[in-house]
Amino acid sequence: MPFHDVKQGETLIALAVQNGLESWKEIVDAPENAELKKTRPDPGILLAGDKVFIPNRVLRHEASAVDAKHPFKITRPKAWLRLAVKDANGASLAGKKYELSVDSVVTTGNVPAGGIIERAVPVDADEGTLTVWLDDATTEVWSLRIGHMDPLDETTGVEARLANLGFDCGDLESSIRAFQERVGLEVTGTADDTLKKKLASYYDPAQDETSQEKT
Repeated sequence: MPFHDVKQGETLIALAVQNGLESWKEIVDAPENAELKKTRPDPGILLAGDKVFIPNRVLRHEASAVDAKHPFKITRPKAWLRLAVKDANGASLAGKKYELSVDSVVTTGNVPAGGIIERAVPVDADEGTLTVWLDDATTEVWSLRIGHMDPLDETTGVEARLANLGFDCGDLESSIRAFQERVGLEVTGTADDTLKKKLASYYDPAQDETSQEKT
């Protein structure tokens, strides 16, 4: 099978399922994808324009008696959607009522103690909506673009992460300066390795952002 040109929103997880493979690891472990394996370690993050070699599907054989019915159960693959729910200051919104809609399936509940909502979703789901009630009369609503995050080594990846953290990226340099000021880095306005390392840590869903701000 020829190389596939990645489109925005595609992931290794979804490409594996679409091509009848059991796991995305079958793709990254192909010798033709050796470089991709180094640069795209997260199966949920690709960049539009990446070239991915899709190995041929290997047919599976099951020994069975002839002249008899043999039922096989096929489970539709799922991917995990993991959301860190925080306020504008980076503090967890644990305990708040929420409603999550993905692929026309609605889930409701209260944000868990750790502030992390986890849900299995179809691998081809690409959008959704999260609504959180701050109180009886006030809600926050987020539109979700699943699988659309660019790698952190791309400018668009830096912009997306800053935007998700509440920084207006109309002027990227100003946004970087604001982020650097907030977390106590040297204020340079450039997306250097120090900024990216801190941003990756700050963006970790399990991390309470308020603990990373400068004191």
